[in-house]
Amino acid sequence: MTTLELQVEPRTTVGRGLKTLRDRGYVPSVLYGHDISSQPLQVEERALRLLLARGGAHNIISLSIAGTKESHMVLMREVQRHPTRPLVLHVDFYRVVMTEKLQAHVPLVIVGESPAVVNNMGALVQNLDSLEVECLPGDLPSSFEVDISVLERTDQNVTVGDIASPQGVEILDAPETVIISLAVARAVLEEEEEVEVAAPEPEDVEVVAKGRAAKGIEEETEED
Repeated sequence: MTTLELQVEPRTTVGRGLKTLRDRGYVPSVLYGHDISSQPLQVEERALRLLLARGGAHNIISLSIAGTKESHMVLMREVQRHPTRPLVLHVDFYRVVMTEKLQAHVPLVIVGESPAVVNNMGALVQNLDSLEVECLPGDLPSSFEVDISVLERTDQNVTVGDIASPQGVEILDAPETVIISLAVARAVLEEEEEVEVAAPEPEDVEVVAKGRAAKGIEEETEED
């Protein structure tokens, strides 16, 4: 488990004042969870951006509140982003209890190279980008690796059951769920179609030719 650190401040600004808060370089947030009342907070946008770049969206965070001695172990539950600009508008911090299991989504990271892709036989199709797990906060993995080097043919895939989970971590997704599959490349499909359209046999060509010749003779006889 990776534990990151972040300092936040109490927030009194609400409603329309949030725009002014964001203009000042702060992101409004809220802390909620086990045995605590919901607390409005604010965090420096720059500090939050650095935390996200280090994987803060999927790791335990030690959250300290300025002006107090309080510190909470939290997970980010929701990160609201601006639809057209690279800005975070709001973030929720969920307080966890280190002795109680939680459910969370862990991102998937693709590693290796697929021989089928390298040989232009197919293209990767990714159906899932994360897996849901249940575990103690201290056992929460930051990611799962998906090795695609096993995909040598287009009829192969990688399923949830192929992913190894650390001790104490239960993957909740169905084992048969496909994570990565291969779509047959267009060039391969066109090649198969050409093979299926067989060239005419010489005998067939000769029969057709004779048929056309006979038809010509009949037409000439009729004209005479």
